[in-house]
Amino acid sequence: MGIKERTKSLVQRKYKLRIKKSDLGGNNTMQTGNANLKGTTEIKQAFLASAISDISSYIQLSDTKVSIIMAAMVALVAAVVSCYEPILCALDNIKPCSWLGITIVIFSTLFFISFVAVFVFGILTIRGHSSNIGYKSKWFLPQTTKEYSFDVYKRDIQEMTDEDIIENMAAELYKLNDINRQKLRTNRWVIRSFSSTLITASIIYILIVASVL
Repeated sequence: MGIKERTKSLVQRKYKLRIKKSDLGGNNTMQTGNANLKGTTEIKQAFLASAISDISSYIQLSDTKVSIIMAAMVALVAAVVSCYEPILCALDNIKPCSWLGITIVIFSTLFFISFVAVFVFGILTIRGHSSNIGYKSKWFLPQTTKEYSFDVYKRDIQEMTDEDIIENMAAELYKLNDINRQKLRTNRWVIRSFSSTLITASIIYILIVASVL
């Protein structure tokens, strides 16, 4: 083999080696990009799952607080009923047209309104809420089981991509935020009504005790 043939052979080998390195670098770049994309998708899913869990717990805690307040109101009324005889005896000594009698009537009316408001807003808080955002999520069935069979549902779930899962989770989180907002609106009035009930009950008690002394 002459010098020209050897030189040509070496050039060809170097060229093939460069092509292999270039292909290997391209594959590594593609693999790195896919790994980053997969990592980003997993982070999004973890974020949405954590947010859904947190707001669901917050909604459940809100319902529990309202239930406790309503139970406390029932206990308060039970305590008043159990002491109705001493209360009636004390009220007999109060003249209806006196300033003390008028004040007790006014605060008794406020107590009754606040008491009823606790249960009205309490029921509005703990009742089932819904949020229609115009998105058919796979989280809950939009149709009945007769209209949407399990086989069709299973097929749709199996065909879901990572982006579809993120979209469904985002829709569910959006719905829960809307439901939580609705509950907070009535929950505030439950707390206000409960506070008003305790204040008016305390004032009535003080006025009745003052009339006896």
